[in-house]
Amino acid sequence: MGPNCTEEHMRQTAVTGLVMVCLATAVGTARGQASGDLVTQKGVMRASAVVDAVFVDRLRAEGIVGPADWASYLMARLGIVPIPPNLSVHVSSDSTRVQISSRIDELPPEARVALGALVRMVPPATVLSGDITVHQATREILQFHLETIRVNGVPLPEGLVAAAMLNVGRQYPALGKSGRSLFVQVPADAWVQFLPDRIRLIGPPDSVRRGTR
Repeated sequence: MGPNCTEEHMRQTAVTGLVMVCLATAVGTARGQASGDLVTQKGVMRASAVVDAVFVDRLRAEGIVGPADWASYLMARLGIVPIPPNLSVHVSSDSTRVQISSRIDELPPEARVALGALVRMVPPATVLSGDITVHQATREILQFHLETIRVNGVPLPEGLVAAAMLNVGRQYPALGKSGRSLFVQVPADAWVQFLPDRIRLIGPPDSVRRGTR
């Protein structure tokens, strides 16, 4: 290396190398397929009906929503209404997370612009996925947080994810400055539980109105 190579330059070079190794491993795999049900406008309506019954009108102690319907509902909360019919985003869940995935060439142009360099660095057939977890921020606020982004199943370095999602946060302020957290208000002590292939909405204890149980 030349005499003008600084410690900061070396650090950036090392980070860039790590990112490129990760991406090379990802794009070297077979053409991927996203899995799970699709986000749709009908899903918004189905999830809203359950949310209203459990959290708003208190007609039911709990209810079940499909993971794609729940993701559709959260997207509507972000102001993406109606859900674009060409939004080929698949959603699945297990007991710890919701996973959202799509092939880059199946994302709408607006989504590709929002993700910026994160999608420009890989081929169009690449599957991009994100792991969403839920945390109880306060008694009445649930935080849905993007923990990890994967490229064809390979987790991206945290630094790259943080930098890419800052741009998303600027375009969608509801996701916070980090672009990775959506805060949803629910009745005090209510909860959203992730289960395999379904989401369970649980109302507060003894919250069902008398005569409606």
